[in-house]
Amino acid sequence: MKKIMKITGIILSLLIVLSCISVSFASAAGESFTFNTSLGYAILTRCQTTATGKVEIPSTYNGKAVQEIGSGAFANCGSITEIVIPSSVNKVGNGAFESCLSLEKITFEGSECKIGKYAFIHCSALKTIVLPLSLTEIPDEAFNDCTSLTSITIPSTVTLIGKEAFKMCNKLTQINIPASVKTIRKNAFIGCASVHAFNVDNGNTVYSDVNGVLYGPYESSFDPNAVSAVTDKALIQYPNGAAATSFSVPSDVKIIADYAFGENSKLTQITLPGGLEKIDAYAFYMCSKLSEITIPLTVTTIGSQAFAKCSSLKKISIPASVTNYESAFYDSGLTEVTLENGVKTISTRAFEKCSDLETVIISDSVETIASGAFLNCTSLGEIEIPSSVTSIGTKAFDGCSSLSIVAEEGSAAYDYAVNNGIEISEKGGEEEPSFFQKIINAIVGFFKMIIELITSIF
Repeated sequence: MKKIMKITGIILSLLIVLSCISVSFASAAGESFTFNTSLGYAILTRCQTTATGKVEIPSTYNGKAVQEIGSGAFANCGSITEIVIPSSVNKVGNGAFESCLSLEKITFEGSECKIGKYAFIHCSALKTIVLPLSLTEIPDEAFNDCTSLTSITIPSTVTLIGKEAFKMCNKLTQINIPASVKTIRKNAFIGCASVHAFNVDNGNTVYSDVNGVLYGPYESSFDPNAVSAVTDKALIQYPNGAAATSFSVPSDVKIIADYAFGENSKLTQITLPGGLEKIDAYAFYMCSKLSEITIPLTVTTIGSQAFAKCSSLKKISIPASVTNYESAFYDSGLTEVTLENGVKTISTRAFEKCSDLETVIISDSVETIASGAFLNCTSLGEIEIPSSVTSIGTKAFDGCSSLSIVAEEGSAAYDYAVNNGIEISEKGGEEEPSFFQKIINAIVGFFKMIIELITSIF
């Protein structure tokens, strides 16, 4: 009897512990939830992936308030179409609803709730969401790849919009930014192809819009952990849904932000202002119709792939002010490049895979042609490399099947051509005269001889 009572006591103790830590709950709709109650309140830690249709999260469990939806709690619940989050919930964890591919509507019944990073990432069917009215942050990647989201209201309490928060929300047509927003992290609206205007509340002292274009301070791309913005004014995002074919950047802009014009399919001409200092990475990436742009003399940096895949861009001049443009023109449509006097370096992979590039004019100021600078430029023909060039990096001209180099004997370029089996012509060498030039030279020589003969007689 004592043994039976002891075993019974152990079983009861285990049941009590289990009920406090993790328990399944079946709602009226038949969904199964798992809760953790060890902290004195309930955390919804998991919903079975077989859940379907509309799901209403309970506000209490076993007399304890459901205050939190844990990280990944609904991840990959692919058959849920609607979620109702009760006012008791004050926190939604990271990736809580990740890849809920059928989820169309989310309703927050309460006004106060914190949302975690990438909470709704890859919810590709999501069309409608009512955010908590007291929300202060839209975190990094919160709505990344919500490709069906047609509209969203950002509450007037939000102070921060995180990195890639609305990435690839390509059905959003207008974004209203309230006066409360003080920080917009990098690429917050990247890939929002249908947005025709950004509207910033007039009371916002940090950000502004002019004709639907978003301006403000910009975080440095070289410090991914930056939490404060630099003070220089940047063009943060051009609305790619706008119909214009040409655009002039305002004169007070110092930075073209990362992906600011990325994947624009309408602009053919963009005018950059004198005083511009930086064109950030991917700034004009895949601007398929951009055919005309001039780099101002004040620009010092052109970021990686800033003009990559700009298939209509045919000519570019790099001014002396630019010191770094690594991979800037990767796989673009360039046919002619001019390195202006004062340029010292042709940056690493600057013109890689520019398969239409035929002409490169290199000034006598250039000292270095970095690794892969013209890698796989298959149409590049004769190029004259001055003796000022003392260093040519590995694979600088690899894959340039039509290349011939003109260089002075003994120069770095001459030696590079010899060592890499590239056709070479000696700079300054006399060219073979043409047939007609030979006839003219013979006639001139004949008359010279007659004049000398007459002069000697008299």
